[in-house]
Amino acid sequence: MDIYYWVIFFATVLGVSLIPGPSTLIAFTHGATYGWSRSAYTAFGNSTASVLQASAASAGLGVIITSSALMFAAIKYAGAAYLIYVGIQMWRSAAQPVSLASQDSHHGRQSRKLFSGGFTVAISNPKAIAFFTALFPQFMSADDNSWAQLSTMIVLVGLGAFLVAMIYGCLGAWVRGLELSKTLMSRVYKTTGGLFVASGFGLAASRNG
Repeated sequence: MDIYYWVIFFATVLGVSLIPGPSTLIAFTHGATYGWSRSAYTAFGNSTASVLQASAASAGLGVIITSSALMFAAIKYAGAAYLIYVGIQMWRSAAQPVSLASQDSHHGRQSRKLFSGGFTVAISNPKAIAFFTALFPQFMSADDNSWAQLSTMIVLVGLGAFLVAMIYGCLGAWVRGLELSKTLMSRVYKTTGGLFVASGFGLAASRNG
């Protein structure tokens, strides 16, 4: 496939990923809480989930999931429940003292937690697989090696997911650097938590199509 189409594909992936959603919200929150460097673990988690979803779409699992109403609904409601849970946890944490200082203790455990948070939130959206299933064929050429094309697309999806998550993580870190009052930071947590809950209910209420 010509480099021109690869650029368009990557721009499409970036454009869709930049739209605010649960994955970008958790990257922003982690950046605001732990700083941009720690939010890289969240970005890695997000990227890993996106690569797995893109791989599932490439392997044909996207067709199976989207054609099975029961399987799609099960994944959708499980993801919705997790988003609501994350939102409630953020809302509750806003009631606790919000520390604006660097948190260096238990670095390894904290890194795993950030990675897990980014991964779980991203993987909980089954519509990502449906999106990749619909997107990939639009950029594939019958004259080239299909597996090579799909592999390149998967790599670009992972790179795009990581870059976008880092953008939001750095944005959160910038807000953290403003040294806002603890009251205002609590409001940020409550707002983000409310958006997560709304996303969860929105996902649960959306149609399968």
